[in-house]
Amino acid sequence: MLDTRLIQALPQIPAPVLTAYLETNPADPRNLRHPPGYLIWLKSQAKEFEESVPENERKSFREQVQRLEEYLTQYPPRARSLVIFAGPDVWHAFSLHVEAEDELFWGLPSLSQMLWLMDEHRLCGVVLADHSGAQLFHYWMGEITKDHEARVNIDTSEWRRKDLKPPSQPFVEVLRGSHRDAFERRVEAQYASFYSKEADHIRVWADAWKLSAVFLMGPPKLVELVREKLPKSVQGRSLLVEEDVEHLSQAEIQARIESEVHNWERDYQTQLVDQLFNGSDGPPPIFGVDQTLTLLQEGLVRSAVAVSSLEGRVRQCTKCGWTDRTTDSTCPVCGGARLLTDLRAVLPPLVRRYKVPLEVIADELAERLSRAGGIGAWLK
Repeated sequence: MLDTRLIQALPQIPAPVLTAYLETNPADPRNLRHPPGYLIWLKSQAKEFEESVPENERKSFREQVQRLEEYLTQYPPRARSLVIFAGPDVWHAFSLHVEAEDELFWGLPSLSQMLWLMDEHRLCGVVLADHSGAQLFHYWMGEITKDHEARVNIDTSEWRRKDLKPPSQPFVEVLRGSHRDAFERRVEAQYASFYSKEADHIRVWADAWKLSAVFLMGPPKLVELVREKLPKSVQGRSLLVEEDVEHLSQAEIQARIESEVHNWERDYQTQLVDQLFNGSDGPPPIFGVDQTLTLLQEGLVRSAVAVSSLEGRVRQCTKCGWTDRTTDSTCPVCGGARLLTDLRAVLPPLVRRYKVPLEVIADELAERLSRAGGIGAWLK
């Protein structure tokens, strides 16, 4: 899983640094050739990009490009994407299980695409329940990681001696009638006790990770039992996948999880856009870059929604950080100098600065929001 603390520390890396986003998906036809398409793109783009690099930094730029080329040749990526931050004393490589767009930067570390990807993919949890116990996973950006495992331990040896009639033949026990029913009830009671304890663990786990959704996967009776034992705060974001996956391989389980998360993501994003346009009981939502930026920086925005392809240029103050689309090179708030930059580069850190959640919507689901300026927000 991505080390978010490391990513947050990347802006502190001294410039200049080479930042490279590469789509390295081995299944992409462009990457099946030799050399692979991402390496061809890197060499071509670096040669063209070098013309914009300051004269006194070009030697260092070429050294970092060569360093990256050698790394890609020696260690061909197997993930869908690769993000590299490389400098004279810096090397950070992130393998991503989601697709990134090819980009190359020189100077300050460029985190804009990474932050957009992080906001576009919501952190989900998966509970695999079966008759052997429970396993808890978190799933984010195409990667699944196990967090917890607990096994059911049901010892029925004492039950047989105390509750069942002696067997009709040596070494044979026949369960029938009321004895069979009693035996099954005691087994069910053991599972209920086990999952009651696990439910409290699931609640703490879901809250600690701030999971957007929790998928309960397993035989119908078991997942319904798990959901029944969960507190309402977790029940409200849990989804049942009533399928016994115990016999599946890890790769098959991950494929099932990816399918379920993909479907949930589409429904979730569709509902977000509908809620934004249909309004709510509180203040009416706002739309468009100008109004959203202004009210965000005035501390009036509760949460925001943006399309993944949001584009535009803004000016940001180098002193106080005030950001808007006006052309004045002097900040209207503090009088500091302002630099022209991409909206995509400044929006993710800006919403984090004001502790406002940003939901990123896939383009195919966001046509309506795109027509309204590509961004909207709910007010406090």
